[in-house]
Amino acid sequence: MNMDTLERTKQHCETTKQKLLSNFAAASPRVRLGIVAGLVVAGLIVVVLAVQAFVSAFRPAQDENAKASLTVAVDPASYRQMERKLGITGTVWAWDPLSIGAEVGGLRIETVNVEEGAFVKKGQVLATLNSSILRAQLDRELAQLKHSKANLGKTIQPNRKQDISALQFAVEQTKAQVAESDAYLARAKANLDNARNNSGRYAALHKEGAVSAEEAEAKLTLERTSEAELLHAQNEVAAAKFVNKQAIERFSQAVEGGRLEDIQMSQATVAETQANVRALQAQIAQTIIRAPSDGWITKRDAHIGDISTANEALFLMVRDNRLEIRAQVPEKDLARLQPGQNVDITGVLPGSTSLAGKIREISPLVDVDTRLGTVRIDIPFNKDIHPGIFVHGQVSLGTAEVMTVPSSAVVDRHERSCVFLVEGNKVYSRSVSCGERFGDFVEVSSGIKPGELVVVSGAGFLKDGDVVRVSDKRTSK
Repeated sequence: MNMDTLERTKQHCETTKQKLLSNFAAASPRVRLGIVAGLVVAGLIVVVLAVQAFVSAFRPAQDENAKASLTVAVDPASYRQMERKLGITGTVWAWDPLSIGAEVGGLRIETVNVEEGAFVKKGQVLATLNSSILRAQLDRELAQLKHSKANLGKTIQPNRKQDISALQFAVEQTKAQVAESDAYLARAKANLDNARNNSGRYAALHKEGAVSAEEAEAKLTLERTSEAELLHAQNEVAAAKFVNKQAIERFSQAVEGGRLEDIQMSQATVAETQANVRALQAQIAQTIIRAPSDGWITKRDAHIGDISTANEALFLMVRDNRLEIRAQVPEKDLARLQPGQNVDITGVLPGSTSLAGKIREISPLVDVDTRLGTVRIDIPFNKDIHPGIFVHGQVSLGTAEVMTVPSSAVVDRHERSCVFLVEGNKVYSRSVSCGERFGDFVEVSSGIKPGELVVVSGAGFLKDGDVVRVSDKRTSK
């Protein structure tokens, strides 16, 4: 039923209603009840006819000559030579970030000589700590070192030159005493020999009666006295030699110096004190915080009056002013990258200026949770590039022949990508697998064949089975 039929039916029902109303006034109550029933039936008929007409008006045509609901343009799917590019994202960071802190804890910061953003040279003083306590300790150890060295010298040679000379003179004296004792011994031996000869001769003369007994006894007594003197002389020689030996030993000890074990103990004391001095000197040197390399100060946490904490960072520095981008790349794309490839970086400098980077290294480790690998990209230094910013980039992977369709032909519905293909004067959707985008085209790895016509305009308003009119068939390559 069309709209004309619906209109004629409404007019007929209206005429019938007017007639029933004109007869309603003159009719009996029973007749009036019948008239009301007739009016209700007529109204229901009108409603049913209206619903049928509405449904018929919006029902799609079932034949080939039905009226088209939309005019579309189509384009055939085809192979094209496209330059493959891999998009990456990452963060600008220092090539080798240096964290500079105090090696000595518990000291007050006295001076801070640089600010954030400063460019420094290797060895430049960044800050200083109060070293007064350490310097006092160093003075004490230096004094102790002098004492230890003096004690070592005394242990090695405890005698003065005058003492050694006196000992040497004593040796000479004892030698003279030994010589004198030897001479006295020789005289005693000679005296004893003479006394023995006289005693023997007088004993023989006494037997002959030539001398008296008293004279013979006197010679014998003299012999015995000579024997005692000889014994005394021998003892004096032995004593003189012993005294000489002791003098020689004392002189030798004085020349040689102290005992070996005493010298070793003194040497150990000197070495220990020297080690303490070096330790304090090193700690004082550590109170002067210097730049370990040329670089760019990006952060300062040092403040005058703060108390230093060992191994706590006071400054962060970009070593040698070298920046890099640490990009996180899915593991499936890592094999497509290699060191030396150029990267076009955007979003780094103000405006639309891009930056040329180069892949330096690809980390061999892939995160087990995110399945991402780290790619490090060198970029030229620029003070307007701030470490920590997020950037985008593209890596050129060369050209390849790929199946493509216009980007406008791909519609995302129900978490899937599809295109509408034209068959006759109707369209039907088909799921496709999309790859990279190349300007106005998108790669399709599966779902369609070369030459199949896809809708490129108005695809978002279509549904399966819609009748369309093709106004433009493109053949662009």
